[in-house]
Amino acid sequence: MLQGSLENFALDEVLGLLSSTSKTGQLDIKGDRGNGALVFRDGRLVDGNASFTANGTAIEDVMFELLRYSEGSFTFTAKEVGQTDYDENVVTVLGAAENRLMDWRSIEMVVPSLNHMVTPAADLPAEEVTVTRAEWSALTTIGAGCPASTVCERLNLGEVEGSRQIKNLAERQLVVISEPGGYRNRPTSAPRQIQTPPPALAGNSAPVEDARPPMPPVPSVDDLAPPSPAEISEFGDGLNDASELTESANDGGLLMQYIKGED
Repeated sequence: MLQGSLENFALDEVLGLLSSTSKTGQLDIKGDRGNGALVFRDGRLVDGNASFTANGTAIEDVMFELLRYSEGSFTFTAKEVGQTDYDENVVTVLGAAENRLMDWRSIEMVVPSLNHMVTPAADLPAEEVTVTRAEWSALTTIGAGCPASTVCERLNLGEVEGSRQIKNLAERQLVVISEPGGYRNRPTSAPRQIQTPPPALAGNSAPVEDARPPMPPVPSVDDLAPPSPAEISEFGDGLNDASELTESANDGGLLMQYIKGED
C-alpha cells in the first residue's frame, strides 16, 4: 500500500512512481476540491474520475482537475483491473494536463473564481468597438452584472473556457471583474438627531432652566366666545375651523507505506 499527503508529496511524483514500477490498482485522492481516482494496469492509465471536472470527463480532464488539488491525501491499493477501452501512457496524460494547468493559471489571475462578479465597463476603450459573435453572446448574458459561474452555465461552457471568455472581455476593457457579491451598498441617510435638554450638572441638584420661551396658556373651551354677527358678516362662509397634519438590514513528512512486491 502507498499513502501520503499532497502537501508533502506532489501528485505527479506519485504518478511517476506508479508508472515506473508498473503497478496495477487504484489511486484514490481526497482533496480540498473533492475526490478522485486513477486506475492503473501495468503502470498505464486505464480509467479515472473526479467529483468535478472543468470541461469534460476524459482522462485529461480528470488529470487536470486532480492537479488542481492543493491539499489532501492519497492512497494506492493494489488490485486486479479488468480490460477497458482506454489505455494511455501516464507521462503523455500528465504532460497534457500540466500544459492546461499553466494556461489556467493565466486565466485565474484575471478571473480568480466563478463566484467573482462580472459587470459591463462603464466606458468603452474606444469610440468604436468590434466584438465577435461569441463575445456578444457573453456580453448579453452578463447584462447588468452576474457571477462568472452564470456566464459559464448559460453559454454551456466549462469553467476553463467560460473563464477564458470572460478574461478576453476583461483584457479588452469591456467588462470589469469584482469581488464575489461585489454590489455597492446604497448610501443611507444619517439618523435624525433628537435634541434633548442638557442633564443637570454633577453636584448641582437644582434643575436646569429651560431656555425655551414659555408657551402661552391654552384657553379652555369656555373661554372661547362665539363670533359676533358682525364678524360672521365680514368673513361670510369662509369662517371655518381647520387643522393640518403633516407626517412626514499530514502526513507530516511523507507517510508512505509502500509494501514492495505487493500488487
